[in-house]
Amino acid sequence: MIRTIALSALAMSVLSPVAFASCDISLTKCAVNGGKCNIKFRNVTGAESGSDKGTRLTQKTSAQTIRIKALKDNGEKAGNALTINASANKTMNIDKKARRNFDRIRITSPALATIEGITMSCSDVQQVLDGNGTCKIFNGNDGPEFGIPDYKLGFSCDGGSVTGPKG
Repeated sequence: MIRTIALSALAMSVLSPVAFASCDISLTKCAVNGGKCNIKFRNVTGAESGSDKGTRLTQKTSAQTIRIKALKDNGEKAGNALTINASANKTMNIDKKARRNFDRIRITSPALATIEGITMSCSDVQQVLDGNGTCKIFNGNDGPEFGIPDYKLGFSCDGGSVTGPKG
């Protein structure tokens, strides 16, 4: 009897659909053309200007190491994170993240907890993959011009006009 119940439970778990939200990149330009779906992230946190267009941030120089990780809908990592030093760049293989059912990409500055991180949505990722696959990560101020500064990370991606936080 116990064996029958256990087998029934196993059969139900195998046959039951698993519900999860993931970012579908199958219709992006890179996937349709049979190429690799990658995003090249450039850390321009030490730059004075040029990356804040289309965002609500005013770019400010603050060279820092950033961490970029793909997250599942439950907040768990979907593969390895990238750590990028100031003025450097690294490429994230989005194909691998898609196989791990990623939902979004989170960008933070682990050494500077006072700087708020930012999240790229699935829609942002899809637009970047339909563009040229390059994103600049910068530091900016979201506070009033003469008030208390509110430092955050932002992104500006070439191709697809993807920016964050939105202006």
